[in-house]
Amino acid sequence: MNAFEKQAQLGRELFELNTDTVRKIVELSTENFRKYLELNQDYVQKLPEIRDISAFVELQGDYGQTLWEGVQEDLSARGTIVREAVEQTGGLIRSAFSSEEAEVEAEVVEAKAPSKKAAPAKAA
Repeated sequence: MNAFEKQAQLGRELFELNTDTVRKIVELSTENFRKYLELNQDYVQKLPEIRDISAFVELQGDYGQTLWEGVQEDLSARGTIVREAVEQTGGLIRSAFSSEEAEVEAEVVEAKAPSKKAAPAKAA
């Protein structure tokens, strides 16, 4: 495979990796948006039941705690997705360049090796 084909293959693999990563992030965002909507609906439904300030403070505290835990989980999951994508990208790039380096090294060794053709005999 020549250098151009290898670069095209690397480009395709990186594109597929990026597409998969974006898909995972969009799925995570969709799921988290649904969770936040449910949390807010639950909060709004409980508001009419509040009769005193202490119950409101408790409800607000529970809402804030649940929201904070959701944000932490979201950031952790996004971090994991991005970390995996970076690791995979590094692997793709290393393998592409290490195979190129091996081919270049083989060409250099081959060029430096003595020719297998018989040397012409010297006249006496």
